[in-house]
Amino acid sequence: MNPDVLTYPFFASVVMAVVTGIFAFLVMRSWWQKRRPHLFAWGFGLTLYFVASFAQVWLKFAWDPTWYRLWYWCGALMIPPWLGQGTIFLLVRRGSIARNTMAALVLVSAMTFVFMFITPLTPPMPWPVGADLVMLTDEIMPSFSGSVRGFVPITNGLGTLMLVGGAIYSARLFAAKQIMRNRVIGNWFIAIGGLLPATGGYFIRLDMTAFKYTADLLGVVLIFVGYVFATRVPKAVNEARAAKQARKEAQPT
Repeated sequence: MNPDVLTYPFFASVVMAVVTGIFAFLVMRSWWQKRRPHLFAWGFGLTLYFVASFAQVWLKFAWDPTWYRLWYWCGALMIPPWLGQGTIFLLVRRGSIARNTMAALVLVSAMTFVFMFITPLTPPMPWPVGADLVMLTDEIMPSFSGSVRGFVPITNGLGTLMLVGGAIYSARLFAAKQIMRNRVIGNWFIAIGGLLPATGGYFIRLDMTAFKYTADLLGVVLIFVGYVFATRVPKAVNEARAAKQARKEAQPT
């Protein structure tokens, strides 16, 4: 293997690909079993996280315009709003608000996907093996009026607000009711994990991209930990469910 590839961003991307791949599989499997819309939105968002992480690994070795477009579309545009949409489905149970925001998200996703794939790219040639994709973005896809890059503050900002704001709201709600402490802890982990990747832009502007990869990796790890905490069923709840089921089975038919 070319030693130029063996950098911190490369190893961070490999770990992110493994973590997000496992996480996305678990959530999508849960959605397949339960068919809850919030699980689908989270699972799809995590699948995009995996694709972006895998693309980062792939592009360390060679230039590929398709993988680059997928990397930018998934990572810069779509992950936060899809994770945030999962939170909207979970918190807004009444009316059609969640369905309407989902319809708007699907429309924006399709529009930016098409826009991304018709945007001209100007990669440096020969391709610098092991190069930092973040540092090459301005060269590969210059920012100009009407560029797909103009959607980033909107999709990232709103998505992060939905994900982090929803997690904080849930944590405070369960804490106020003094119930399901596991969900209080889990939602705080999710809130912090969702906020960390949003700080990446500041590190990029300071030319500290290593911290950007750290924020992305630590963010998804904290969201994973939070998901495990929040979805863990307490022992008392399991015992109550088992007793209820036993009473139901004991009733004469």
